[in-house]
Amino acid sequence: MHWIYIFLGGGLGAVSRFGMSSGIQSLAEHTRLHRFPIGIFCCNLLGSFLIGCIFGYIASRGNEHPAWLHPLAVTGFLGAFTTFSTFALDSHKLFASSPALAILNIAASIAGTLVAVWLGFKLCGQ
Repeated sequence: MHWIYIFLGGGLGAVSRFGMSSGIQSLAEHTRLHRFPIGIFCCNLLGSFLIGCIFGYIASRGNEHPAWLHPLAVTGFLGAFTTFSTFALDSHKLFASSPALAILNIAASIAGTLVAVWLGFKLCGQ
């Protein structure tokens, strides 16, 4: 049964990532952020925050949480909604045109997602 939850969550997460990242990147097209992969950056921040929220919720409930929650929401949806490979490719591409922007993307993504997980865990874990 877990495979079905992961399958459903993964499909919804991938479509959500595409929609959100494309929409945000489109909004940034005529701004100073047009060269920065802001769409994927926002997906990774939001996904990290939500993973923190879910794990905070699970930790606060002990073993009393729905069995479908982790496979559907974390492994499936958020696993597909967030993306390390696209982040890595975006950073690689940025190095060719702007090493400083690439370093900013790497630093902001790593620090931002770690803070987002922590914040989600703190907000939802009590």
